[in-house]
Amino acid sequence: MNHATPQPFVCGVCRYIVGDISGLIERLEAANIPLNQSIRDAMSTIKVEWFTDYDSELFYHDRPIVFTETDGGGVKTISAPHMICTLLHHLELEEGDEVLLIGAKGGYISALIGHIVGPSGSVTVVDPNRQVINHVKECLNNFESELTFHVRKMRQLDHAPPNLPSPLNRVLVSGSLPHLPKWLESRVAEGGFVIAPIGGRVAQRLLKRELQGEWFDTDLGSVLFGPVDISETEVEETDSLQLALLFDDAAELGSELGVLDDEQVTNLRDLAQRLRQLPSDLPPVVLSAVDDIWDDEDPLLFADISDEGIENNPLFDILTEATEWLNPLWPMLFALLETEMQHPGAPDSTDLDFGFGSHNDLVP
Repeated sequence: MNHATPQPFVCGVCRYIVGDISGLIERLEAANIPLNQSIRDAMSTIKVEWFTDYDSELFYHDRPIVFTETDGGGVKTISAPHMICTLLHHLELEEGDEVLLIGAKGGYISALIGHIVGPSGSVTVVDPNRQVINHVKECLNNFESELTFHVRKMRQLDHAPPNLPSPLNRVLVSGSLPHLPKWLESRVAEGGFVIAPIGGRVAQRLLKRELQGEWFDTDLGSVLFGPVDISETEVEETDSLQLALLFDDAAELGSELGVLDDEQVTNLRDLAQRLRQLPSDLPPVVLSAVDDIWDDEDPLLFADISDEGIENNPLFDILTEATEWLNPLWPMLFALLETEMQHPGAPDSTDLDFGFGSHNDLVP
């Protein structure tokens, strides 16, 4: 990983300097994104280009950027700047803090936290994927030697990693979870807290869960994070229950944002209910690429079912029956499931479609 200071260049579309972190910070502040002096100093000092070999232009448009991909098509990103600032703000960091980060985010957030907590503090990073861990170790091993980073692979999310700080006072989970693991809740100190996106695959609430004799939750807003484990982002076969969850999540998010009307929400929920009632041993489907969905000649999403799998398959029959109302919704559904809805730190003149994938953060 090359830590040389990147040379800025001018974006021909927007006429601003890519790599101009001060301009990005000014735009975030103008959009009322919380930035104290320590966050500003950290973002001005730590270069995001040190943590990815991918083009960083998206970052200066206030969008996430990829830091690694797997052979199976899984993708992990560094969050958009407005989300990073929001997370750091709610962590309430001070010099000397010990922080646990579950989900690596390329090492960039870890470095920002390390810069804020200083030599007397420490940052422990855990992630279930070896490829991600190796990436973060490579980035942080050559970082400021006076800062303390511990990077280790965890076996799985439901099992505690070894040698964690004890007790835990500041914990940030940087990927979606249906609930906090029991081991994590059991190790949080009195007065400590966990910040995590809790919910389903496409709709979560960013919660600050603090222990004060009992647990108290502060809802920080609606978000859309990819999963902690990169392997869960790889293309995979989808059964009827997974499809039902996807449609339910889309209905919930679409209703909340006001982009789906009552009839569309009801249709999606009814479809999800019918899918749940199907036998569990039906052949699965594979979600096609977005370009295929918008092909007028073949707009049906589930093109990757074999002829043998289609014949006498009630899953295919149900989807075919819904074609008339469902096909026109696909662009909207994938906008809900895959597109970041706000970029408050983007330049005013930004009007770009980067074709970015399904792992962006959604901030209300």
